[in-house]
Amino acid sequence: MVFVKNMEGRYVAASVPFIKMTGKETLDDLINKTDLEIFEDKGLAKRYTNDDKKLISEGENLIDYIEPITDFDGRARYGSTSKYILRDKDNKPIGILGVTRDITRDYIARQHYQHELKYLFELPKDTYAVSYIDVDSWRIISQRRQNINSATYQECQTVDELCEAALISILGKCKAADFYSNFTPEYLQNLYDSGRNMLSFKYQRVMSDGSERWVHNEARFLVDVDSGHLCVMLSAKDIDAEQQEVKQLEVAAKMDKMTMLLNRETTMDSIKDILKNEPKSKHVLYMIDVDNFKNINDTYGHQSGDEYLIELAKEIKSHFRDQDVVGRIGGDEFFVLMRNIPDMDIVLKKAQDILDGIMNIDMGFGDVVISGSIGVSVYPDQGRTLDILYAKADGALYEAKHAGKNQFVFAK
Repeated sequence: MVFVKNMEGRYVAASVPFIKMTGKETLDDLINKTDLEIFEDKGLAKRYTNDDKKLISEGENLIDYIEPITDFDGRARYGSTSKYILRDKDNKPIGILGVTRDITRDYIARQHYQHELKYLFELPKDTYAVSYIDVDSWRIISQRRQNINSATYQECQTVDELCEAALISILGKCKAADFYSNFTPEYLQNLYDSGRNMLSFKYQRVMSDGSERWVHNEARFLVDVDSGHLCVMLSAKDIDAEQQEVKQLEVAAKMDKMTMLLNRETTMDSIKDILKNEPKSKHVLYMIDVDNFKNINDTYGHQSGDEYLIELAKEIKSHFRDQDVVGRIGGDEFFVLMRNIPDMDIVLKKAQDILDGIMNIDMGFGDVVISGSIGVSVYPDQGRTLDILYAKADGALYEAKHAGKNQFVFAK
């Protein structure tokens, strides 16, 4: 784009690309007009005018400086502009010659490139490591690491070494494992060619100190503005505290807030999953109910009743393994699914242990006789679905209540 102005800043000539850049149709739309009369963006027009004044006052040509230029569709572009003082044969200034080269694509690419490279110079406090890899030459151009809570990433000298270290450290099957398993120049080039500018994934990884922590990997593609090579910037942020908080919230959503056993929904879902995934094993469902619990609330108040249920939950939980399902299904009723029973003697002993434990909980309720009743159903003998086992155990519990309480009854 070329233009010529006189000493008053009025246009006397311009190339067709320059005319189009201003949004005008013909040269006549520019002749004898100033920037303030031509450009709708008055801030831009004033900038051009000030550059002209500086050129004339200092008497030195302005060479290759970057400035915004306005396209006819209103979007900002960038140009590399040079302005020269035109002189007559007596060396007297008679006008200004301007030459502008549209560098919008290169300028934006460089800005993006420089923004991404900030990681290499200003490693954020939450980032373990950043690696800048030249995909075309398949080498690590730069790598920075830092300790976060005494842990960081392993330092690697080659791209293959980096991939190997990642695959050894990643826990379980995840997107990160797939990504590093396929980490080749061809794979990365295909991702970039498909329009992907960035990938991200969260996963657990073994750190340099042996700890297992959650990290957030980002892989950002960019083209090196000097070499033209495709590059990828790998960054790894510490998100362990964040993920632990999420995990705690997920666990809390599955728990009965008062007793800290599984809530009804989670208990039922867990039992259904076990019955579905372990159909050839023998399992036992215990349905436990407190005898005379209403008398506790009526005599000592609901707070005392809640305190008793909390102690009861601890007592029931203590008799079972972590692999068993122990939950509160409502009020003073509890469910236990004991998995993979080797023989029925264990089932009988556990039932009696629960009854003894209920009787031994000392809450100072002298006026209320506290005991428990239990209904027991066996998978697959009494049924192959939770609904059937539930109904059978509920029926057995009813029999235990009507037979005098403080006992367990097996479903028939």
